[in-house]
Amino acid sequence: MKPVIGVTPSFDAEHQRYQLNNDYMQALLRAGALPLILPLTSDQQTLDEAFSHLDGILLTGGADPSPSLYGEETLPVCGETDPLRDETEMYLVQKCALQNIPFLAICRGFEIMIAAAGGTLYQDIETQRPDSVRHPRYEVPAEKVHGVMIEEGTLLYELCGQKEIRVNSRHHQGAKELPPVLMVSARAEDGLVEGIELSGHPFAVGVQWHPETLAKDNPEAQALFDALVRQAETRHLTRSRNED
Repeated sequence: MKPVIGVTPSFDAEHQRYQLNNDYMQALLRAGALPLILPLTSDQQTLDEAFSHLDGILLTGGADPSPSLYGEETLPVCGETDPLRDETEMYLVQKCALQNIPFLAICRGFEIMIAAAGGTLYQDIETQRPDSVRHPRYEVPAEKVHGVMIEEGTLLYELCGQKEIRVNSRHHQGAKELPPVLMVSARAEDGLVEGIELSGHPFAVGVQWHPETLAKDNPEAQALFDALVRQAETRHLTRSRNED
C-alpha cells in the first residue's frame, strides 16, 4: 500500500469549489504517494478522523494567512485571506508537530507553519522590507528568479546537496520573526528567510518558493517530495504493524 498524503486545497468562494494546482499531485505521485485532498473545516473531529488514514501532510500555496493568527492588525497591503482554511491548517500543523507526523509546507504553508509556531510575517515584503529583492514574480511562475543559500547541517541541505540553488518566487509575504523552535535552513540573497525546519521533528520542512512547479525537471525540487513520502512510508509501516 502506498503512503497516504493529505493535501490542503484553496477554496474558490465565488464558485463554491476547491482548487489545487496539479503540480502538487504530480510531484507526490512521482514520489510514490497516494495524495488525497483534505476538506477545509472547523470540525476537529472530522480532521482527527482524516488523520487516522494519513501518513503525511502537504500544505500548499494560496491566500494570505490572516494577521490575526500572529497577533497583528490587517494592513491594507495584506492580500485576500481565508479564515476557514487558516483554522484548518493551523490545526493540522499543530497536530503534526505534537504527533511527529511528517509534513511539507510550501509558500502559504510556510507562512502558516511560522504562525502556528508563534512567529510573525511581513504582510507585504515590498512595502515593509523595501531593500529586498523582488520576490513576487507572478509573471514567470516557473522561472528561477533568485538564489537561496542553504545552511549546512540542515535537512534541506542534505536533500538538495548544494549550498545554493535558484528558485521561482510567487510570494509577497515573508518571515519576519521566528520562534526558537524553528530553525532557519535557507535564506534568499537579501537575507529573507525562505527555508525553515521544526527542531526535534523527524520531517517538518517549510519553503517559501514553489518546488512543485520545478520538480519535474529539477531533482533538488523533487527531492523534497521524495523525502516527505519516505518519512510517510515509515509512519505507514508503523501504523500497519500496530493495526495488525
